[in-house]
Amino acid sequence: MEKSTALSPVEEVHCGARGVPETVGMAALFTGGPPRADALRARVVERWGHLPRLRRVLLPPAPPARLRGHRWLPLDRFDARRHVTVVNAVVNAAVDTVADAADSPGSGDGAAFTALLGRLVTRALPAGLPPWRLTLVRGAGRGRFAVVLTAHHALLDGRSLETLLSHLFDGTPGRGVRRGTGVRAVGALGAAGPDRPRPPAAPGAGPGRALPLPPGLRPRPDLAWTEVDADAVRAARRALPGLGATLNEVLLAAAAGALRTVHGDPDRWPGAPRPLYGSFPVDLRTPQEDRMLGTAVSAVRVPLPVTAADPAERLAACRGALAAFGPLRGGADTVRRAVGAAALLGPWAVRLLASLSCSPGFCPVTCLAFGWPRGPWSLDGRPLERIVPLPPVLAPGTVCLALTDYAGAYTLTAVTHTLPGGARPLAGALTRELALLARWPEPAPGAPGGPARPGPARMSCAGRFAGAIRGTRNGPPR
Repeated sequence: MEKSTALSPVEEVHCGARGVPETVGMAALFTGGPPRADALRARVVERWGHLPRLRRVLLPPAPPARLRGHRWLPLDRFDARRHVTVVNAVVNAAVDTVADAADSPGSGDGAAFTALLGRLVTRALPAGLPPWRLTLVRGAGRGRFAVVLTAHHALLDGRSLETLLSHLFDGTPGRGVRRGTGVRAVGALGAAGPDRPRPPAAPGAGPGRALPLPPGLRPRPDLAWTEVDADAVRAARRALPGLGATLNEVLLAAAAGALRTVHGDPDRWPGAPRPLYGSFPVDLRTPQEDRMLGTAVSAVRVPLPVTAADPAERLAACRGALAAFGPLRGGADTVRRAVGAAALLGPWAVRLLASLSCSPGFCPVTCLAFGWPRGPWSLDGRPLERIVPLPPVLAPGTVCLALTDYAGAYTLTAVTHTLPGGARPLAGALTRELALLARWPEPAPGAPGGPARPGPARMSCAGRFAGAIRGTRNGPPR
């Protein structure tokens, strides 16, 4: 047995005093009947059993807890029977383990599956074991089953979730998979034309406006996911001339419009007229660390154009914001430096920084946009149909939105910590915003500033971070 080791500053951030479970996840939907539990456990041991990261137990701080940090205790092995569980989305979604004798395809519907996913991310993982679980879900839909990987965010980030699942499934990443954050080192809306809004001034570190919550109602976590029309996403990405829009830019712009729809006039929100801030994660892995497991993530915080009434203006403003606060102008390095400076004072300072940064007025909106590596992918011959991202529950008064793309199947997940039942209306409003962006007239092919040919324009490599975050946080941006 090895001795325990201290968490990194970034890992300690995800153990901060935030009052949330810090559970992130990713669900893979397959067509066909589910595999047997013992076969899946044997596969997990074969393909994950050698990974030291999955054998770490998270220990609470030693006394005095306020001044000490969490620690990792490495184990010799993990118990597959305790980490790989089987549930039926309809009959008993709360059961942790089902006897192998009951292994047969179950029936189910989308509502029961969604409710199960909500429980998986809104509850903390049990203490005393390595903080990750793989759940085989029977009855995830008609003729479908799901494999859901959840973990404590200090153990795994979104990119790690994708790495683990792709290693568990059958298939290899196809050619042309792009790794990038979608932050471009381009001029301030130079490609968008003179009539587009200019990039806003640097936001600083102060608070902004918060999402409105009616008095007397206690915020509750909620999750909803929905399929998104692929043609609408592609058309929205072509709505900006020049390089075209990244998934991050499209999702941030659609989020700004959806929040206006759900919460009403932004001028009436708490903290107005200060900006409403949103963030997206940035993977800090180098190309040599492409498959590294852990938490190697930072974030970029930008003002969202919630006061702009026109969808095209919101998209252009998001392009300007990402260009203004990209990697060449601080960007995610600002967050990394702040965490590093706090770590010099001690773990207590890191936890204090984490607590302050998740206040509702500081950054109430988080957006994650990423693409699963090209396949095809399968599990014992059962084809992978789509990836459902499971972003974490953030502090009360916040929302987290994630958009994934697997082989042209786009999936949107909303996790809210606002009004009870707030996730479904927000997800619906966001899909409508994407449709509005898709209807915006785009330049004709070959026209100045327009795409050279139909289809999403390829990203420029300039100003991109090496790698892209994969998942929940944690999802990999593009």
